[in-house]
Amino acid sequence: MNSARILAVDDQLYFRVFLEDLLEREDFEVATAGSGAEALALMEEDLPDLVLTDLVMPEMDGRELVRQVKERWPDQEIVVVTSVGDVKTAVEAMQLGATDYLLKPIDRTALLRSVDGILERRAMRAEHDRLVAENISFMGHFAQYERALGLFSTLSVEPLADRIVETLCLETNAHAGVAWLADPDQPSRLQLSGVGGMIRIKDEVEKIEIENLPSVLSPLADPSCRSLLPMGTGAPRSPLFVPIRHGGEMLGLLRLTDRVDGAEFDEGDREVAERFALFASQALANAMAFRSLERRSFKDPTTHAYTRAYFDDVLEHELQKAKRFGRSLSLVRIALDPIGPVRERLSPPEFNAWIQAAVGDLQRAVRETDLLGTETDHEYLVLLPECDSLGSVVAKRRLRAAFERSSVFEQLADDRPAVLSAMATFPSNGTDPGGLRNCLDQRINEDRRSLLRTYDMEQAPFRKLLEGLLAEGEEGGAALGAQMAGFLLDEVGRNPHHRGLLFVAPPKGQTTELRSALEQLRGTTPRTDVILFAERDDQLMPGVPVTWVAPPRVGADQPFLVYLGEGASYAFVQDGNALDATTFHTADPVVVEQLAFGLSHDLGIPIGD
Repeated sequence: MNSARILAVDDQLYFRVFLEDLLEREDFEVATAGSGAEALALMEEDLPDLVLTDLVMPEMDGRELVRQVKERWPDQEIVVVTSVGDVKTAVEAMQLGATDYLLKPIDRTALLRSVDGILERRAMRAEHDRLVAENISFMGHFAQYERALGLFSTLSVEPLADRIVETLCLETNAHAGVAWLADPDQPSRLQLSGVGGMIRIKDEVEKIEIENLPSVLSPLADPSCRSLLPMGTGAPRSPLFVPIRHGGEMLGLLRLTDRVDGAEFDEGDREVAERFALFASQALANAMAFRSLERRSFKDPTTHAYTRAYFDDVLEHELQKAKRFGRSLSLVRIALDPIGPVRERLSPPEFNAWIQAAVGDLQRAVRETDLLGTETDHEYLVLLPECDSLGSVVAKRRLRAAFERSSVFEQLADDRPAVLSAMATFPSNGTDPGGLRNCLDQRINEDRRSLLRTYDMEQAPFRKLLEGLLAEGEEGGAALGAQMAGFLLDEVGRNPHHRGLLFVAPPKGQTTELRSALEQLRGTTPRTDVILFAERDDQLMPGVPVTWVAPPRVGADQPFLVYLGEGASYAFVQDGNALDATTFHTADPVVVEQLAFGLSHDLGIPIGD
């Protein structure tokens, strides 16, 4: 039977039978309707390839039928049948959208010629539309293929993450996208690495544990899951999640949100995203493999620490990430000074072996997430991602202690070099590699010239250190301590996000002078720990974030002030309460650091990374 379906419409039964019989003999599938309303009802259920309708019918004539059909189905083919006297009406029907008209009495040949011609043109249009659709689809696939190939133009992981997000946003018409990529040191953890579009970075989760995905994302743990539109995420429209897998391992996870047109992501978006993720997975695997190769290749042959060229490249990338995601970053420099006597005492092979052993002890003190690099044969840098000023001071002391405890120093006796150390933090101490290194240069010199070295007080306990500093003090300036305490307490209140330590031991009976500054902290939760050495004041206690410590616990009678944290460090100590008492104050970070850590040790207050 001919695949074409024809609907014959006429109010006269004999004419419907005539058309049905004639057309079925030509193997057409024929349906009939006795009125325009019946024809419309049939078409609602199943559209024919061609409507053949009489013009003169009661209630709804053929012209009105043509108008309504074309209004609902503009592409529907229609042939009207009329008598010679109604040619004008037939022309009007043609103007409404009819394809052709035939005159009664119907001529079999003319009818079949008209029907065949219309169906042939219809088939040609359908084939044309199909080919155009195929071409458009092909061009879309080709354009996507070209964009996907662009991913392979970079072997740097962070820029690649941004490019993947931006391209997927383009492919799916998403307003915004976020990418979490596998941590090179902990592959089971994904860390925030790339963003695109309108994203509030502060609101994004920085780390995702693959083994502990939220319940709504748990299907992503299945290797066969190629994309996910989870419900119950709290978003007004469901985000689209796309895992990036290679060799069965999840290298990354992308989240796309808010289509530009306001619609939900559909199966077409999922198909496009999944297809693009196949290219992204290979490009990302290549970049990660190259990064691993770099880490193995760019190492100093003697110390096995990373070369300066590679370290600088990583530092540049980490700074870009820190700026983009609002994170901290710190550098620690460890230097042996002077190194000349060691070179003179040892032969070149012995010197290399000595340095290798010493740096090996330093390497063991470095965390997995940190990076150890060589500046010279006696200076080393450690990159501490996501580490603030206080954390970097703690890390610096730990690294320096590892170096100083190295057994290789025992063989040098009097030629043993001093171990100098310094730290610099982004953004408070510099916003680029040059600025951070200048800060390190300055602080290495401060360590070299510090009073602690000059008077051999590096190992002195807190009380002895206070006495030694007062020996270098001057008369007068007793009011300075209270002024600086008030100023620093104000700073704590204004910058509650800064992490630090503030120890305040006011002169006896003068705690009330700090009341106004302490009251400003009421109800706040600063990240700076304020330790006040005074008798507890119950009127101040409620809502004031202060740790009260009884004065006898510190083991020193002198009023003092020690601040270690963001910005400049500061220490003040006073001998007695008299206005002409001896006072000493300094912003020397080496001295302040030693006071803070000595006091924390005596009080049992841990200072963590």
